[in-house]
Amino acid sequence: MYQNYSRYRARDFERRWQTRLRAPPQRAASQLHVVVTHRFPAPNRYGWELRPATGLAVEESRVQFTSWEEASQAGNLALKRFSTERQNAQ
Repeated sequence: MYQNYSRYRARDFERRWQTRLRAPPQRAASQLHVVVTHRFPAPNRYGWELRPATGLAVEESRVQFTSWEEASQAGNLALKRFSTERQNAQ
C-alpha cells in the first residue's frame, strides 16, 4: 500500500500538517450559524439562535415570529450585525 499511495508517506503527511498549522485561524463570527427554533406556543412559534458548530447558543432572539422564514431572515440579519460588532471591537 505504501508504494502505490504517496499520500500515506510520512514526509507528505508532515508537509500537509505544517501547511495547516501555518494557516491563519478562522474568525469566530464566521463559524457561527443561524438555527431557527420551534419552541413557543401559537401564533408566534419560531425564534432564532446564533450557534457555533458545537456548544451552546451565543445569542438568542428576544422576539418570537409567526413563520420560519421571518425567523430565518431576522437571524441572518442578527448574524451580520453580530459579526460587524465583533470586527469593530477588535
